[in-house]
Amino acid sequence: MATVSDERIQPALHALLAGDAEGLRAALAADTELVNGVWNDHTLLEWATQPPHDVDPACTDVLIDAGASLDRALGLAGCWNLADLCTRLLEAGADPTSLCDNASPITALESAAMHGSTRSADVLIEQGLHRPTLWLAAATGQLDLVANWISPTGELLQPAGPYRPNWAHVGRPQAPPPTDDPEQILSEAMTFAARNDRSAVVDHLLDIGVPIDAAPYRGVTSLHFAVQYAKPHMVDHLIARGAPLKSRDDEWNATPARWAEVCNDDSADRTAILETLS
Repeated sequence: MATVSDERIQPALHALLAGDAEGLRAALAADTELVNGVWNDHTLLEWATQPPHDVDPACTDVLIDAGASLDRALGLAGCWNLADLCTRLLEAGADPTSLCDNASPITALESAAMHGSTRSADVLIEQGLHRPTLWLAAATGQLDLVANWISPTGELLQPAGPYRPNWAHVGRPQAPPPTDDPEQILSEAMTFAARNDRSAVVDHLLDIGVPIDAAPYRGVTSLHFAVQYAKPHMVDHLIARGAPLKSRDDEWNATPARWAEVCNDDSADRTAILETLS
C-alpha cells in the first residue's frame, strides 16, 4: 500500500470524519488508490477505528465496498473494543487468524484480550482461539477449556500454548520473557480473566489455589488490572474475594487506589472504582 500526501487524502478524510458517506464515495471514485492509501501509518478504514470512535457506519461501509483492506482494521477494532465494527469486518471477509502487524504479531482476539476489550473479544471468540493458549481461554471466559487445562488440584495438564503475552506488543513496558513455570502460567490466566471481567474463571482459578495477588507482569495484580481497564464489577468481586488493597506494582510503585486516581476520567465506571477504593 502506497503512502499518500496530506493534500491528496484531505477530501476523503474530511468526508470520513464528517460522516458524509456520499462525499466519501465520490472522493474514492475520483482517486481509487485512496481506499488503501496510507496516511500517517493508517489507511482510511484503519483511521475509522481510532478515537473518538464516532465514525458513521455508513462511511465504513463505503470503504469496505470500495475494496478496503480489512485485516489490520480488524485488529485495531478488536483493540479499541469496537464490537459492531468487528462483526461488520468479519462479515466482509476479514481474516481473524491474521496478525495485526510486524510490531504487534498478535491476532485481533489476542489484541482484544490484552487490552481488556471484552465486547470485541466476545465477537471474535466466535471464530475460535486460533492459537489455543491458557491465558486466552481465561481472558475470553472459556471456563470449560480452562477447567480441562488445569487439574482440580492446580496442576497444568498441557503446555501453556504457542503465544505467551509480550506486553511490548501492545505498547506497555517490556518485561522478562515468560517462562514455563506453572505458577507463572496460572498467574497469567488469573490476571487476564480479571482484566476481561470473567468472574467465573477468576473464581475457578481461586478455588483451585491460584493466589489472588498473583502478579506475573511487573507486579501488576488482578486488582490493578481491573482498575486500569475500568472493570468496576471485577474490582468489587476481587475485593470481596480478599484481594489486597495495598499491593504496589513494580512499574510505578502504585497501589490500585493510586491507579484509580490516575486513570479517572469522570466516566461512570471509573468514578465507581474510585469511590470503591477511596
